[in-house]
Formats: sequence, C-alpha cells, structure tokens
Amino acid sequence: VDCGAFQGSDKLDKLNREPFPFNPAELDFVFLTHAHYDHCGRLPLLTKQGFKGKIIATAPTKDLTEIVLNDAAYLQKEDFERFQAKVKKRAEHESKWAEEGVLFENREPLFDENDVLDVMEKFELYKYGEYVKLNDDIEFRMRDAGHILGSVSYELWVKNENGRVRKLVFSGDIGQPGERIIRDPDYIREADYVWIESTYGDRLHKSKDETTLELLSILKEAVTYRGNVIIPVFAVERAQEIIYELNLFYEKGLIKDFPVYLDSPMANRVLKVFLKYPELYDEDARLLIEKGDDPFEFKDLHFTHSVDDSKRLADLHGGVIMAGSGMATGGRVVHHLINNLFKKNTHVVFVGYQVKGTLGRRILEGVNPVRIRGVEVDVKAHIHSLGGFSAHADERDLRYWLRSFGHTPIKVFVVHGEEDISIGFASNVREELRLDTYVPHLNETVILE
Repeated sequence: VDCGAFQGSDKLDKLNREPFPFNPAELDFVFLTHAHYDHCGRLPLLTKQGFKGKIIATAPTKDLTEIVLNDAAYLQKEDFERFQAKVKKRAEHESKWAEEGVLFENREPLFDENDVLDVMEKFELYKYGEYVKLNDDIEFRMRDAGHILGSVSYELWVKNENGRVRKLVFSGDIGQPGERIIRDPDYIREADYVWIESTYGDRLHKSKDETTLELLSILKEAVTYRGNVIIPVFAVERAQEIIYELNLFYEKGLIKDFPVYLDSPMANRVLKVFLKYPELYDEDARLLIEKGDDPFEFKDLHFTHSVDDSKRLADLHGGVIMAGSGMATGGRVVHHLINNLFKKNTHVVFVGYQVKGTLGRRILEGVNPVRIRGVEVDVKAHIHSLGGFSAHADERDLRYWLRSFGHTPIKVFVVHGEEDISIGFASNVREELRLDTYVPHLNETVILE
C-alpha cells in the first residue's frame, strides 16, 4: 500500500536512496491511495528495481501521479545540474574539491521521465465502491478518503494460511469533513486490522469558516498597506482549494483591485485534471458549476507560465502570489520568499503541514534570519499558519473515523506521522476508544493472525 518518498531533512532524503527491504520483483500489486509525492514518489524506483505488477488506483490518481512524478523528475534534474555547476566552480579554487565524483554520487536524480513512463503503464483503474476480486485470496473495495481528488481508503479481504478471511483497512490520508471541493471521507463499519494516518494526531483545526475569515482579514490588511501575500501551496488540491475561496471573496466584492497570481505551472496542469472530474466534487462546488459559475476562475486571477513571468513578480507591490512547493523546499516560492520575507508589510500564509527540516517549518518555528539558497534573509514579514485549510483530518476527526469500527479491530496500527505525534495519538485511542494500538518502526515486520 503506497510507495512514497521521504520528505524533510537531509537524513530523511537519504532514505530515498536506500534499497527496498524486500524484492520488488516479488510484488504483485501496489494499492495507491493518492497522488501526493509522499505516497507515490518512489514508484519509479520500485519499477527500476524489478516491480512488474499492477498499480491499483482511481482515474484521477493516475492523472495526478503522472504530473507529480514528472515534476519531481524535472526538479531533480534541475537541482543536480545546479549542484554540478556549483561544485565545478568551487573546484577551480580549491583542490580538495577536485574529486567531484564523490560529491556527485548521492546527488544524481532518483529517476527521469522515462522511468515515469514505465510506472504509468502499470496502472489498473477502478471506481469507488466496486468489489474487486483480484484472485482467490484477495478482494478489495475503494472508499473515498476525502483527502484530495481521487484519494482512497482501502478495504481488503485476505485469506490467511488457515483459509480464514481477515479484513484489513488502510486509511490512506483522511480528509477533513466539510471541504468545499472534495467530498467527505467515507466511514467503514468493521475491520480486523486497521492502519490509520496520524499527521495531525496531536491538534485540532479551526473550523473552515474561522479559517476563511482569517484569510480574508490577512488579505484586507495587505490591501490596506499594499503588501504582498505569499502562499506556499501544494500543487495538488491545496492550490485549487485556495483559488476556490479567493473566487468567493472577489466575486462577492470583499476584495477588490488586488491581483492573484498562480505561479505554478504544475498547479495549472493539476487544475485541468480537476476540471475533468466534476462528478467527484462535493455539493458546494457542484452547485456553483450547475449555475454556470466556474469556481476556479475570476477576473483578478492570473496564471504565470514562463520563468520570466515569475521573475517579474519581484516588482509586485500589493497582490497574492501562490507558488510551490507547499513546504518551501524548492520551486518558485523560494525566490518569492527571498524577495519578500524582509518586508514588514508582507504576509506569508502556510496552508498545509510543514515537515521537520523543511524551510517552511523553520520559518514557522521563528528562525530568524533564515538561510535560503545560501542567503541569510531577515524575517520581518507576518507569518501565519492556517491549519483549517489542511487536507488532513485533525485529531478529533481521526478518532471519529476510528469510532465507526466499534470494537471490531484486533489491532490498530498508527502510521504516517512524526514519531512523538503517532505515539501520543495511539495512547489517546487506546485510552478513549479501548482499542489495541501499535506504532510500528521503519522496516519492521509484523505478523498478523
């Protein structure tokens, strides 16, 4: 289930280059829950190392995965070329840098566009709610996880060695109820074993209405003082969610004459995928479309495409710039932060989870000055974190999702969270829901009954 990339610190990134602790050639299926990079990012490596099976997914997940992996391949190539140029330049002045091959060894791209093509040929697509019998031992059904377009929680019925069927449920990433575009997550009634994510297992989000009003007040202050609002966005789902909310602000006249720039070619491509699947939207977005109102378009919204278009935004005095990456680990938002963090009238708005070790996390934690691309940048801007825009369920939502199982699970495995958060959430579930919980370790093997 899933084959994502590690994200965050250099230590975590090194894990992406380690061989899998199993033989990929022996795998028959990968059940892909959704297209975020931390869930699909090592599929090309799996294929390069011998995987020849099928990747089970929804149609939107396949479309989005292709965009995400191709973008990652391009960025890795770009970063490697930048690193090569830097090392060669330094080697001209320092003899100790002469053995460049050693320095290049762990910087080469993990995969390229051809590797992505190999991955895309392995997809096998299904719809929500279908019971699918893969073979005599495995049956599965996809349920809507409510996280991003096409995201899935998996129900799997698997025969054990004694011929007894055990039901396994993998949450994937669970979304917040009440999202504007994405439907609410499905609730599953029973399982023998459950794997649940715990990204926000230690906190509660503000309500969507509170969060929306907070964003509106930030925009109004920026309009008053002619400052820029920099929003690092994840190209998949978060960018579209923010555009949806801004569309409502501008069409209702709450914000005027304050341009919005989506400076992310990847987010533009993702938006086209969203427009392909309106039948998967929640009621709010569907009603707008039925009225003839495109929720992803308004007159003050501009799309940048070329690098030159992006560079021209350095002269912007009063507007919104949305750019990737969502954790400010790379992409065009890095340059916008360099150009704007030192300004007192700038607002930087984080709308998603910031992993330890990322630039976004350092800024949120108050590091000042902050080092960006070798440059020390003073942080004088207003820094905001709007967790209510997260595509992840909070601690309360996660517990509510687990309550639907009653007391049927033999064990609940708490995964996909920072270690201390996962341990704390597992403890709370054990005490409040009386479920047997366990937080597995990396590469640990667990034997099920």
